[in-house]
Amino acid sequence: MPPTPEDTPPHAYGPGDQLRHDLKSPLTTIHARAQLLGRAVQRASSLTDEESMRMLAGLVEIQAAVREIVAVIDAMGDEPTKHADEVADELP
Repeated sequence: MPPTPEDTPPHAYGPGDQLRHDLKSPLTTIHARAQLLGRAVQRASSLTDEESMRMLAGLVEIQAAVREIVAVIDAMGDEPTKHADEVADELP
């Protein structure tokens, strides 16, 4: 069983973890709603084939953009965190 937040020491979750969570939660909603809309479009008998295809293409673009943003957010956790003194050393 994975540890719960209560089992994990407070220092184990950093502000970056909270930021990633806060950014990904709405993106999950956007992705799921796009999937539901896609299913509704496929079932809608009042739409022409052209209208359906155009709407589905737009939803595919939304889902691709969400996946791209999630990949960027996930990559944020892969980069080592720099401390202020390390950043200062890199300044000209």
